[in-house]
Amino acid sequence: MEKIEIIIGSPVDYDELVAYLVVDGKYVALVNQDEGKDNLKIEFFDKPNLKEVHYDTFLAALREAKEKLLEE
Repeated sequence: MEKIEIIIGSPVDYDELVAYLVVDGKYVALVNQDEGKDNLKIEFFDKPNLKEVHYDTFLAALREAKEKLLEE
């Protein structure tokens, strides 16, 4: 299974914190909460340099990202 890393950040383009989903060292997507914690959105990067991710890995990354954002 791939290595997951979640990085919480505050880019200038967003009002709220975001969670970057990093799989095997490659940034795949980010989860933003600008429309509220109950209305999270996933934004995929144009060039993640990653063609595929195991389903369970991606779900685990999404769950972890949500947990970390809700903790902040």
